[in-house]
Amino acid sequence: MNNLKGIVSYFLMFPAIFIGTLTMVSYGVPSSIWIQNIIIWILGTVLGSVFIIRNREKHLINGNSSHTIIIVVLLVLPFFFNDLDGIHRWLIFGPINIYIASVILPLLIIHLWKLALNNREHYVFGLTLITLVILLFHPDAGQLTAFACATAIIFWKKISNRIIKLLYITLTVAVVTVSWVFLDDLEPVPYVEDIIFLVADLGNVWFIMGILSLVLLLSPYFFYGKKSIVSLSLGVYFLITMIVTLIGNFPMPIMGYGISPVIGYLISITWFNKNKESFG
Repeated sequence: MNNLKGIVSYFLMFPAIFIGTLTMVSYGVPSSIWIQNIIIWILGTVLGSVFIIRNREKHLINGNSSHTIIIVVLLVLPFFFNDLDGIHRWLIFGPINIYIASVILPLLIIHLWKLALNNREHYVFGLTLITLVILLFHPDAGQLTAFACATAIIFWKKISNRIIKLLYITLTVAVVTVSWVFLDDLEPVPYVEDIIFLVADLGNVWFIMGILSLVLLLSPYFFYGKKSIVSLSLGVYFLITMIVTLIGNFPMPIMGYGISPVIGYLISITWFNKNKESFG
């Protein structure tokens, strides 16, 4: 039964992907673009379902240094690829652009939660601060804000040191503020950042369905949110990545074009379903 629930959770993505795809088709977006989200979702659903069914062991991220190094390196890697008007957010492999923050940050939230469970409070603070600074220099106010809001829950609930909490609040508010003051000048791509507005242009019914499809994406995390700090943190992260698209030029996850948010959500929901019984 638990395996079935895990597999069903992948299909919570379908309404948002379907509405986004239908909207892109309606506005003449080439099939080579909108089909990418569908392909990644199908592959992720198949692989994730096989993992959930066949792998009986729970795979909690252990708070060791190797995971930290890998995560930080992946976030720094965009600085070694070609920039776009001074913006460093992507790993570029030919025609494929990986928006690395949207892939890595859900895993990093899980990693920080695990470190906090192991009472490695200074480590959690240091890694969080390093990540915020990296995102500031990407620059990426949307992902930075979502990450800051998500980690705030971990700090509030799992960090007992008041000095660390105070430093976290002070520095995070400062970094988030600076990120919004110095926003990038990239023009929005309608079927990426403005997809929800394109959906609204199709009619009120489609707009309401679009909003509900986004809410559906959040339901697994907030359903367990009262019991689990990590699920609530992940839910807040995805919620803020949606909200910031309404006030800035940031990608709308899952519904808009972009395989990276799809990958990040797939990894997150797979880990979530495999380990939710172990949450604290």
